[in-house]
Amino acid sequence: MAGWRITCPHCGTLLRGLGDGELPSPFRQYHRVTLRGEKLLDDEAERGIRTWTSATEIARLLLMRRIPIPISREHDLWRFRVLGAIIPDLDHVIAEQQENLPTPAKPILPLHLRPALLAGVAIVERAGPEMLRMLRGHMMGDNRVRFTDAAENIIAQARRSRASSQMQLI
Repeated sequence: MAGWRITCPHCGTLLRGLGDGELPSPFRQYHRVTLRGEKLLDDEAERGIRTWTSATEIARLLLMRRIPIPISREHDLWRFRVLGAIIPDLDHVIAEQQENLPTPAKPILPLHLRPALLAGVAIVERAGPEMLRMLRGHMMGDNRVRFTDAAENIIAQARRSRASSQMQLI
């Protein structure tokens, strides 16, 4: 099973976790956009197909830590991720379930939380580079620098790729 999938690649049914302790996904309202995010990651991983950027790079950026605005009184500020700026329900679900989200280095989420990340990937991909620049505003300190460097690198690569594909049309 690929760590980004929520559906079976052969029959299309939703995957289920092992055992009776399976949690239903609290992100059902994002189902259509989640399937698009899954397709983006699947196309990149299985077929080498990308849109303006890498879906896996978007996923890594979305799992970086952020500072919630307004700044939360919670003691567990380390739980907040950039993804929560796009999928606002995520912060509440994570706090309620006392989940520890994975890091960009190990981006595999539990099955019931994957729809949030997949939806986030699809939303950023559709919105384009400007959304990456907007998300930078949710960062502070060293994380802001790392996020900005990674996002600007992605944007620059997308520009170069678009320019070279336009040259092929001439």
